[in-house]
Amino acid sequence: MNQSVILQLNNITKTYPGRASSGINSQSMAVLNDVSLTLNHGELLGLLGPSGCGKTTLLRIVAGFESISQGTVAIAGKVICTNSESLAAEKRHTGMVFQDYALFPHLTVAENIAFGLKRQRKNSGKGLFSRQNQPQIKQRVGEILQLVGLEGFEQRYPHQLSGGQQQRISLARALAPEPALILLDEPLSNLDVQVRHRLRGEIRAILKAAGTSAIFVTHDREEALAISDKIAVMRQGKIEQVGTPEEIYLNPATHFVAEFVTQANFLPATKQGQVWVTEIGKITASPSQTNQATTGDLMLRPEDITLVADPNSKIVVRSRQFLGREYYYAVETASGKIIYVRMGLAIAIAVGTNVSLSLNVNAPQIFGIN
Repeated sequence: MNQSVILQLNNITKTYPGRASSGINSQSMAVLNDVSLTLNHGELLGLLGPSGCGKTTLLRIVAGFESISQGTVAIAGKVICTNSESLAAEKRHTGMVFQDYALFPHLTVAENIAFGLKRQRKNSGKGLFSRQNQPQIKQRVGEILQLVGLEGFEQRYPHQLSGGQQQRISLARALAPEPALILLDEPLSNLDVQVRHRLRGEIRAILKAAGTSAIFVTHDREEALAISDKIAVMRQGKIEQVGTPEEIYLNPATHFVAEFVTQANFLPATKQGQVWVTEIGKITASPSQTNQATTGDLMLRPEDITLVADPNSKIVVRSRQFLGREYYYAVETASGKIIYVRMGLAIAIAVGTNVSLSLNVNAPQIFGIN
């Protein structure tokens, strides 16, 4: 794969002026604070984080819908945005896929896809409806429909399509002009769970087949893990960690990433010799932790714990949810700490049962060491 840089964000800061209240101006609010990112050609980047963390604002800055207070944005080596100059959105050679599809209801599928091609030709000075361009437009529409698996849908209207089909047409329209970069704003959030799970695999396959680079915004960790080559986890206008899905999940860099992405439990731990001691048991310290300070929070993912009925234990099962492929338990320790556990269906442990916890952790991860 060609690893040339397609997008470079350097020290992006976005602030909004404070609102006047009772004649007093409040301080400016920073939505993004010194954000830097690099995206290589052909990579799919997921911007993951809770609502209000700045991920959609960052996407809109790349698209050209928002200005910046500081920093630079470059696409394919060309600076397109600074705090004083900004290239118009329609000249950035990017494609946008919106949360609500944004298809034209009065146009057919073919006409919706062709719309972007005609605009591209108009902007390039080649003529909007010139006869010589019609065969090329029709051919490209056919190619892109084949890419998204909707051949034969050319003459249908958006209202005749399912939500998943509409989203694929929205993606097809964005891909048709062969942009340098595709931007997707929570593209699956309006779909039901079953369609969302199927379509996230299809979207990744379509983007990979097209050989395009893409950034998509999501607050759904499973969606980010499934689609992305690289994930940037955001919090309060800053990037907490950038890495592959495996790196983010298996080696979270901060307490927040561990909690948000892995839904981890955290237990106060004290190191005694070569082991970390917690209220639910001991776990052997990693070799790299031998010279570290001796207190911190032990991270335990729900799947790292196994429950075993134990009438002598003071740990009690407080709730059990059936999730189809697994049970999701909440257990309470003697100190009142709630710990969440995922286990298979082989054994169902009743609410109210006293249990002991077996920890399936080879290399314990400790946060907040002081």
